[in-house]
Amino acid sequence: MILNNGTLVVSGSPKTVEEIRNVLERILEMYYVKNGAPEYEKIRLSQEYNALIKAVRFLQIFDCAKLDSEDEQKTFWINLHNLMALHGIVHFQISLTVWERPNFFISTEYNIGGYRFSLYDIVHGVLRGNRRRWRLFPPPFRGNDPRIRFSLQKPDPRIHYALHSGSRSCPGVAVYYPDRINDELDNAARRFINSDQFVYNKQTRMLTCSKLFKWFRRDFGETKVDRLMYLSQFVDDPEIKQVLQEDASAISIKYLPYDWHLNSPE
Repeated sequence: MILNNGTLVVSGSPKTVEEIRNVLERILEMYYVKNGAPEYEKIRLSQEYNALIKAVRFLQIFDCAKLDSEDEQKTFWINLHNLMALHGIVHFQISLTVWERPNFFISTEYNIGGYRFSLYDIVHGVLRGNRRRWRLFPPPFRGNDPRIRFSLQKPDPRIHYALHSGSRSCPGVAVYYPDRINDELDNAARRFINSDQFVYNKQTRMLTCSKLFKWFRRDFGETKVDRLMYLSQFVDDPEIKQVLQEDASAISIKYLPYDWHLNSPE
């Protein structure tokens, strides 16, 4: 379902990228409590939510080709994904998990410059460089699909620490800026990897980590050793960092169950 259909209320020429970022920032500041849990019902009844609805309608006439640099592209699509996920949860009045809405990630869509983009399309088609989600599934953009020109040429694995879809096991949500996106993504990676989503047991040499590291393992490296080496650069504990870098082949990996319940204060 396209969430940003409707008549454009034109009063001047809004700066779409900045406005989307600003409305997301206002909502995070006003309606997310200290533990990062949003108050969805308050959002639904707020002026900020009305501003969100107005802002995303202008995406209908937005030309993504105007995003000149890779940093601008990456920032725009990350912020838009997180705003769209929030919009979908509020619009569909989801109360427990996003799976209350059948195929939430595919059926939650925006019209962007005349093209339909779902949450699925943004993650796998654009930000991951049009990579397939499951081994036996095709990539999102196939054949002569014109949206393929918006796919990032150099996918950045750090996006997985920035994308938020409202679930408890997701990384935290933030607003990203193109002039400091690399530092912000590094910080997002460090926050997530040094949380309870990644725990290393020194006695058993077992790393227990988020299923994101399983689902998208090829984004982080071709082999287990490659992936653990990549992970190590964001680990704060110097002893664990050293083990990951010097003895990665001896480490076993176990994945945490993914908690899809809404990260809400109730």
